[in-house]
Amino acid sequence: MKKQFHLVAAVVVFTFLLVACKKGDNPGPGNGNNNNYNYGPGSVYIKQGTEGITRFNMSTGVLAGVLPNWLGAGWDISWDGTKGVKQVDKASFDTRYIIFNTSNGSTIKEIFYEPNDNHGGLPYISPDGTLLALMPTFDDGLVILNMEGKVLRNIEGYGNTHEFKYLDPISWEPGGTILFKKDGGLWRTSADFNRATKVRDIPFDDWKGYVSASPDGKKIALSAGKHIWLMNADGSDFHQVTESTFSEVAPCFSPDSRYIAMKANPRAPGDGDIGGNAYHLCFIPADGKVYKTYPGENSSVIHPTVKGATPDSRGLGITVVGDFVWRK
Repeated sequence: MKKQFHLVAAVVVFTFLLVACKKGDNPGPGNGNNNNYNYGPGSVYIKQGTEGITRFNMSTGVLAGVLPNWLGAGWDISWDGTKGVKQVDKASFDTRYIIFNTSNGSTIKEIFYEPNDNHGGLPYISPDGTLLALMPTFDDGLVILNMEGKVLRNIEGYGNTHEFKYLDPISWEPGGTILFKKDGGLWRTSADFNRATKVRDIPFDDWKGYVSASPDGKKIALSAGKHIWLMNADGSDFHQVTESTFSEVAPCFSPDSRYIAMKANPRAPGDGDIGGNAYHLCFIPADGKVYKTYPGENSSVIHPTVKGATPDSRGLGITVVGDFVWRK
């Protein structure tokens, strides 16, 4: 009888260890506790104003420099994480887009562009890495360049009543289409950019047109009404997925489409804070559920911290004053 009991106990312990090992083979994001800095796949690239670009390694928690400071605001990182682009305005009617290697910051090539406006628009790398889409300026519409600097399209607008305006936001989708704002709604170009169709109306006056498409092509996220909203790629099931006393902006999907990163809790003052209006990086599962984003309210909301740095006493993540993207 004792032998049978020991055998059953051994089977239970072995099963538990086996399940634990399987979970460890595919770990979910950590929270920085107990030296667990595995926050998910890829890296988050951050540019704070006129500073350079830094890379936060999501699997190690290490923050390192990629590019030194420069005065330009335009930049992006390719979806595969291997290269980036930075905008350098040399002089009037002369813009260079520098393609660089993200591993060491070295220049791969320089793309010369002579815009109709004073300077070219902010650059965004297509999902396949072969094109640049330039955000509209005063005199240029939506501009599509190849990596040799050839202008493939200069689109003033779609329809008789729509023209792109200065700094109208644009966002690539994984299929090579582009999302943009038109008449208070979210629209999508065709892959050849010849036409556009409405995805859905966005019923918020404060929505500026910024959106993020998931790399798997299934979801779209945006910030409106001070919080993050999620929908299917066809515009259906549009609903709020964050709650807080403060606000959340600038959603960006993880490379595996499982999580949504964002800047959150901008007015979360602590002892010694002046103003307390800096945003902080956090992310939630992209499962369509609603999450409260302030530290301690929901254990599924991750507030990443830099390895070796003194954690914020409130549990807030990395401060993000400027822009960020999450790439492989």
